[in-house]
Amino acid sequence: MGLGEKLRGALERLRKSTFIDKELIAEVIKDLQRALIAGDVEVQLVLELSKKIESEAFRELPSGFDRRQHIIKITYDLLAEALGGAKAEIPQKPKRILLVGTFGHGKTTATAKIAKYYSKRGLKVGAICADTARPAAFEQLQQLSGKVKIPFYGNPKEKSAAAVVRQGLKELEKEKCDVIIVDSAGRSALDSELVREIREVSSAFRPEQTWLVLGADTGQIAGKQARAFHDAVGVNGIIITRMDGSAKGGGALAACRATNSNVYFIGTGEKTDDFEEFDATRYLSRIMGYGDLQALLEKAEEISSEGEISPEELMHREFNLETFYAQLKAMKKMGPLGKVMDMLGVGMQIPKDLLETSEQKLENFKIVMDSMTRQEKRNPEIVDRSRILRIAKGSGKKEEDVRELLKNYRRMREMFKQFKGIGEIKSMEDLQKGKMQKLFGKLAMKKKKFRIR
Repeated sequence: MGLGEKLRGALERLRKSTFIDKELIAEVIKDLQRALIAGDVEVQLVLELSKKIESEAFRELPSGFDRRQHIIKITYDLLAEALGGAKAEIPQKPKRILLVGTFGHGKTTATAKIAKYYSKRGLKVGAICADTARPAAFEQLQQLSGKVKIPFYGNPKEKSAAAVVRQGLKELEKEKCDVIIVDSAGRSALDSELVREIREVSSAFRPEQTWLVLGADTGQIAGKQARAFHDAVGVNGIIITRMDGSAKGGGALAACRATNSNVYFIGTGEKTDDFEEFDATRYLSRIMGYGDLQALLEKAEEISSEGEISPEELMHREFNLETFYAQLKAMKKMGPLGKVMDMLGVGMQIPKDLLETSEQKLENFKIVMDSMTRQEKRNPEIVDRSRILRIAKGSGKKEEDVRELLKNYRRMREMFKQFKGIGEIKSMEDLQKGKMQKLFGKLAMKKKKFRIR
């Protein structure tokens, strides 16, 4: 169970209570303490948070909040502060980035993800494989570099990582790279041999940025690792991998905060697109089930700039079969549908089979819809058994395929109807951070109503 699920469970007692007093708050704080400690957050930090929640809980209510909403929000704000607070300013044009970390935390995959991040911002990026201890590292980074279309250098026959870096710099400077990333070797632990090697690599490379790659499932040992790498080569940035909700996450994030290193990015999957700038408030909002509407807006605007979909239409067009198909298609372009629904704060409530809508299923839906009249697509309620038979025959599909399309349409229509029922979102400008904060309390109370009937 991930940190987000534990936190949601801890706050469930508060959401269900009709009367709030000091006794109830004490029970909620105990639940939060258990959740945070189980999520690998350091005990001292948990105790500090508990005291702050207790002291703030019964102060004067902010305008527009009842007591329950106020307590949920201060809990959210304090947790966000503990997990790093304000979003760190990511270097926009670092010439040289060295990635360090122990074995198995995803440095090689992170190299490709960072390369894609800067490539999308108009910079030419190159990568060097300095992991001479693991032959598969060369092949993996070579393959990933090809996928993200960047120059790559490595020499699996060379035993000296520092020598590989020096030669790689010469080769990539010929390519006129704006940013060069070095993927260093890892070990199962930060031993003296690894310290010596990364110091030699750092000396040869002279990086502007040295970023530590940590798995979200590292646990409280993450603090010790972060301090050790910092002492060795001066870490000034953090990437947390495997932040897909299944990992605990608390230990890694709290450890980064303890060493005064900024978390720049989080990896949420194996694909090169499963990579996000880290913002503690937005990430916490998503894992706690309140959504990340700002991230949804950014994704929608990215697709819109490619002429695919208008963000306004995504949220407000009349919902019929045509818009159902357009939204599924657009959301697939935004990423896995489950992640998009998590951004809306309702991912936990959507049936798994609908979230896993495949490209083939989308194609089947399109074929079925092509055999419908315009009236049927705009008013699916008129599609009765005789029309289903005609549509199935005309499309060459089974009756079950037609019924599946209609069933999924009704389920998503109901979900969007309930989400829009919050009543605050009138335009995409309303999804900016200020509006999100205002929506926070209402989302907390509406959450239990987000069910597909």
